[in-house]
Amino acid sequence: MLCLARAGAIDFARVEYVRLGLDRVDDDPDAIALGARLLKDVALTAREPRRTAFAKASTRRYDALYQRFGGLYGAVNAATMTLIAGDRAGGQTRATAALRVPPPQGLTGEVAYFAAASRAEASFLIDDIEAARAMMVEALACAPGAFAAHASTLRQLEMLCRETGVDPAWLAPFRPPVCAHFTGHILDASREGALASGLDGDLRHEADRVVRGQGIGFAYGGLAAGADIVFAEAVLDAGAELHLVLPVNLASFVAVSVAPFGRDWVERFEHCFARATSVRYASPDPYVGDEQVFAYASQIAMGCAVLRAQTLSTEAIQVVVWDGHATEGLAGAAVDLAYWAKGGRRQEIIAVRRPPSLPRQRSDQDADARTSRAMKAMLFADVKGFGALRDDQIPAFVDTVMGQMAKVVSGLDAPPRHVETWGDGLFLVFDHPIDAALAALALQEAHRALDLRALGLPRSLGLRIGGHYGPVHLSTNPLTKAPAVIGAHVVVAARIEPEVAPGSACVSEALAGALAVFHGDRVRCGYVGRTRGHKDVAAIPIFNLTRV
Repeated sequence: MLCLARAGAIDFARVEYVRLGLDRVDDDPDAIALGARLLKDVALTAREPRRTAFAKASTRRYDALYQRFGGLYGAVNAATMTLIAGDRAGGQTRATAALRVPPPQGLTGEVAYFAAASRAEASFLIDDIEAARAMMVEALACAPGAFAAHASTLRQLEMLCRETGVDPAWLAPFRPPVCAHFTGHILDASREGALASGLDGDLRHEADRVVRGQGIGFAYGGLAAGADIVFAEAVLDAGAELHLVLPVNLASFVAVSVAPFGRDWVERFEHCFARATSVRYASPDPYVGDEQVFAYASQIAMGCAVLRAQTLSTEAIQVVVWDGHATEGLAGAAVDLAYWAKGGRRQEIIAVRRPPSLPRQRSDQDADARTSRAMKAMLFADVKGFGALRDDQIPAFVDTVMGQMAKVVSGLDAPPRHVETWGDGLFLVFDHPIDAALAALALQEAHRALDLRALGLPRSLGLRIGGHYGPVHLSTNPLTKAPAVIGAHVVVAARIEPEVAPGSACVSEALAGALAVFHGDRVRCGYVGRTRGHKDVAAIPIFNLTRV
């Protein structure tokens, strides 16, 4: 049920919680805490009067947890939810009482961290920022590398800052290290005037300066010969995490972007690759001349950096090794620089001098790839439970459930460019990621508003939506003569949807990243877990989609 809540299916999680009888359990602290958490989640996303009602209900459950089992967790959360319910004085009274509880002795690691962090939260609630700051210092000393735990506390304190009007700047010293996207030029020593071994050393000096000066702890990018590898070496030597995103399969990438520039670069590539924390591939296929796949890989890397920063409640920046020249292609340092700049986040440019790139000779294969492929955002949706409907229930389902979907789709500000449907299934294709995201949310909201019982349909019918963003082939179905959208990335979107909890929408890392880079003020994507892989299909991470 906690996974359901993290997936954004809060209502469904609450139904399951009640169905299993956990709402009547009073002797299991985990069950009580889960119930309080679910009520809290509803309150924090609701408007009045629902917000206050659920905040009070959450307060009662957290108070029951404290009264039965003691400890700071229940007491402090009860104080926080009292504040959310609109009773600031009551919240302060509860927080004051919680701070009188003697600190437990002998705790270590994350357990000790959360004990100190809870006291920091209670101190904040009584307007003692200095005490809260001191307790946060103590908390981080207990588990300095527990960045996920730190982020959980920071999100809670940020929420309280919003509720109380306090400037959250005081939290800056406690944020995890910076997340970075890095990109740059290939250093081609075979060209006269290009960056060679001498400037390689200068570049490494600059890379070290940026990594340490900016406090980079997590770096996402490629590993081509030149700037990529030099920066990756600096990241690894600083003890930071290196996360690689390669555009094509490993052998093809090395053959195209590393090996042509010398054996030394291959050895350095292999050394960095072996030490990388993670490796992602934009495509498992070999390079076939479509430059777009390199741009797509960079977009995924940028999205990963921003998503990780959001998860850790820290900052995302971009580091670019750039010669100052624009590019005429679909990919490259200048393209990455412009893409990131649209999101308004900081950029650190390491300037280098080299001659402009030679004009690239484009083949007929390149032209064919450009005309047949395009970047699209896709949604697959279906209604779990449709297959169990009786035949006499089908007309009501079609008229109301599917009819409601039709109304939503026709009323979108940015309608899909392509629509297919079969049974209870729906396939929508959009030009832009945000259009797909807003459509998914509108469909879910409309479905939740239906009174299924009044329609003679099971209340358990749940809409589930999966989404993905990537290059697809725009073609024509030879049987129906209708437009068709096909390709490996359509399959990715289709495989996500069955993994989604009813009542929620989940998207791939590629779509979540694109939304995070540009639309973090409108939608939020939180990591849920990985799909179930099998023999021929790798598991992929998925993210729940909600409104901010």
